[in-house]
Formats: sequence, structure tokens, C-alpha cells
Amino acid sequence: MGEGSPSLEPSTSATNLKGLDSLQLHDTQINNGVRPTMHHDNHMGNHEDKVDKLDKEDNTSSARPVSSSISPSISPSISSSISSSISSSISSSIRPSTNSPTNSIAPKIDIEKLVEIAKTINSNDNKYTIRDVNALLGGGQETIETALLRRYVSGLQSPLSSLPYTGGGVDYDSISGRNCDNCVGYVSVPVGIAGPVKYSFIDLTDGGVKEDKDLISHIPIATTEGGLIASVSRGCKALRDSCTVTTCVTKDAMTRCPALEFKTVKDAVAFKVYVEGDGIGVVKESFEDTTKYGKLERVECKVVGRMVYFRVEAKTGEAMGMNMVSKGTENVLRVLKQDWEFNVITLSGNGCSDKKPSATNFVKGRGKSVTAEAIIKREVVERTLKSNPENMKRTNIYKNQVGSAVAGNLGGMNAHAANVVAGVFIATGQDPAHTVEGSMCTTVMDVTPEGDLYVSVTLPSICVGTIGGGTELPPQKASIKSMGCEGTGGSKRLAGLIG
Repeated sequence: MGEGSPSLEPSTSATNLKGLDSLQLHDTQINNGVRPTMHHDNHMGNHEDKVDKLDKEDNTSSARPVSSSISPSISPSISSSISSSISSSISSSIRPSTNSPTNSIAPKIDIEKLVEIAKTINSNDNKYTIRDVNALLGGGQETIETALLRRYVSGLQSPLSSLPYTGGGVDYDSISGRNCDNCVGYVSVPVGIAGPVKYSFIDLTDGGVKEDKDLISHIPIATTEGGLIASVSRGCKALRDSCTVTTCVTKDAMTRCPALEFKTVKDAVAFKVYVEGDGIGVVKESFEDTTKYGKLERVECKVVGRMVYFRVEAKTGEAMGMNMVSKGTENVLRVLKQDWEFNVITLSGNGCSDKKPSATNFVKGRGKSVTAEAIIKREVVERTLKSNPENMKRTNIYKNQVGSAVAGNLGGMNAHAANVVAGVFIATGQDPAHTVEGSMCTTVMDVTPEGDLYVSVTLPSICVGTIGGGTELPPQKASIKSMGCEGTGGSKRLAGLIG
């Protein structure tokens, strides 16, 4: 989840929901009387820790009761006979499919009858908004019915008629409260594969050198840009015909950086000295009390006047980890406030730096820091890439280095790293907004003494995970599995393959 993600506000003025209290939809049935209580996992908790049922701190659930009736501020004006007719119509028009493993995925729906229902609801020139529909639904589970109801009642079904709402691996139960709010369907993005590529993977993040050799993988890429995957595949062929790529994760640390206000510069400096020195044990303990998987790596304070930007770095296991680090950092501040007087201006003070290109992330890294290298044979460069090592080196200097400097690019010393980063992110269920820092990449090319082409890329801020968020959706999980990146160490292998 990105910083500052808003929660849905309940409707405070829902008097225009005339008669909609008769529509109590849940899954594929009409519920008469009291609507059942819904339960959602705490979305702000750590995704990875949710997997472990023994971790109480990270498996809290917030019950979201739904009233047996619509808000008292709603004054129904449709007669009971019409209300009964609407309910029975929906009951007959929405029927679960006996062939579907999950009733909410592919019920049989009479679209024409649902349109008729929507027209009945919208009689007397009533106008309804998405917010009104949310108030009606009571913030409960997402289903196909809720998606369609939003489209029809809000009057958006016509312009959204080509937007799919069933099939495609969409499970409304799984996205509810986790992946998408106000859901009305989904957008299909074609997925192709590039490769395969042969590689060796080196992990330097666990206090030693761990190497896995003789690996091979295809790369799933989600894109609507014709020619992109063909281009990447051509590069993979050149690599495959020349060598085994070496890819290395040099750092693994998600960050959060709250902005703290002290009374004076002296107080701010004293705080910095404490948390970076004698107080680091307190910081580490209070952070790790909130999670079974998060491990504090380091803290660093930037003093700006009486402000302190308190940058926290932590390992987060297989989760991308932003929620995990936010939760741990919040507890650290709660503990430190027992002995220090300061105001928390914001939990994320942009020193993280989250989803923004920054010199901090380019130099220090965020998430997984990756570097990879390969030597492509001269004859392969000439045959497959239609060039030669000397021209490749010269172009890299004047395009990726000098040209990027002329443009004032921050971390943009590359040809099109963002294409691959974004494509793999979407295919594997990552937050595509992290392409911003993830595509900061330095490309180096040189000619070896043997006349071959040496190539390396370094990406210091790849924010990926293999559990939690969009990675839990079946199609995205399948992409992760196809790359051999499920299980322990999978998130680092995924980052290495992106490199």
C-alpha cells in the first residue's frame, strides 16, 4: 500500500437513496433481515505476517459490522410492493454457477433484468453516486453483484460496457479490502514471456556469500507496447548464446522515514546521537516487537533545524514490506515518546523516499539493490544485435551517460529499464508505482581484451515481494511461480531476474 491511502468514508448525506434499503446483496444471495457481519484482515498489517497464524500481532482482524438496515438518514420512498419486486427480481436474475469453484466469481446473471432493476431504482429522476452505493452496501465483501450494482446505479454501465467484470481469474472475495476499492471490474493487460535466460544468483544480504548456479528462467512481462517483448527476447538470446548472466542482490532493506519536530536544534541533535548510538537496542526491540519477520538493519537521522528525518531500514522477508516497516516504525516512535518530547508531523516524511526518484534511493538503495553483468561474444553482437562492441560502448557513453546528464536525469543512465521493470511488476502483482524508483538504473558497457562486449546494470531500488498485496491474486502468483521465485528467498531472486 502506498503512503496516505485513504479509507472509504461513510456517506453522511444519503437521503437520495430512496428505497435502496431493500437491496441487501451479499455473495450471490439476497439476505433478508440482518445482514451478516463481514470480516477483513487488517490491510495495514504486514502481508507476510498474515500468512503465519501464530503471529498474533500481525494477524489482527477488524470486524466491520453491517447494520441490519440502512442509515437512519435514508428515507425510503419506494413502496414495499416495489421493494419486494426488486428483491425478487434480483434473486431470480443473479444465480450462482454450479460449475464455479467460488460462487462470487462467475454467477449466471440476467443482464437485461438487472438493467430493468436499475431503471426501477432510478425512477423519479433519482441520482445516485458511488458513495451512495457504498453506503447501501455497508462496506461489506466485494462480489460480482456489488461491482455490477455500482455500474448500473451510478449510470456508468454504458461507458463501462466493455470493461470485464467476471472471468480472468478475478476473485472478488480476495480483493475485498485488500486490492481495490469501489470495484466495477478489471482491465486485461496481455502477458508475454521473454527468454529464457541462464543465470547465476548471488545473495550478499545474509552475512555471507550465497550462490545458486545454473539457473534458467523465462521472464513474464505484462504490456500493451508492441515489440517490447520481442526486443527483450532478442537480448535474452544474445545472452543465452554467449554466457551465463551473474546477478547479485547486494542489499535488502525497505525504508520508512517519519518527520519529527523537536523544540530546539539541541533537542534534535541529542535525539540523533541517542537513537544512532546507545538507544539503538531500544529502537530495534520496539520495532521487532511488531513482526515475526521484520529485522531492523539500521537507522539514520537527518537534522534540519529542529526537525529530524528518522530513516529506518529493515529486512522484510518475502514481503515487499512497506506496511511492515510502517507498523514497526510507528511502534518505535510510540516507545521513544515515553522519554523524548517531539511531535510526529507525518509517519512518512518523504525521506524514505517512496515512489519518487531521489538521490537518497539512488545512492543508498531501497528494497532490493541489484547488480548484474554479462559478456556477450563479438559474433553474437554482430549477428543478433546487428552492431559491434565498439559501437555499443560508444552509444552507451553518449546516450545513456552524457545524454542523461544533459537532460538532468536522476538515476536514468539507461536506455529503457522502466519498460522491463513495469512489465514484470504488473505481471507479478507488484505495486507499479514503484517503477519510479525501481527503474533508476546505471548501464555500463565496455570492450574486453578479447574484443567481446562487457555489460552491467545496477538497480539500487527494486521494491518487490512474493507474498501479500497483488502477488496473492492467482494470475500474478502464477507468474511468480513460473519464474521459480516462490518460497524462501523468492523475493530476492525476483529482484535479481528483473536486473
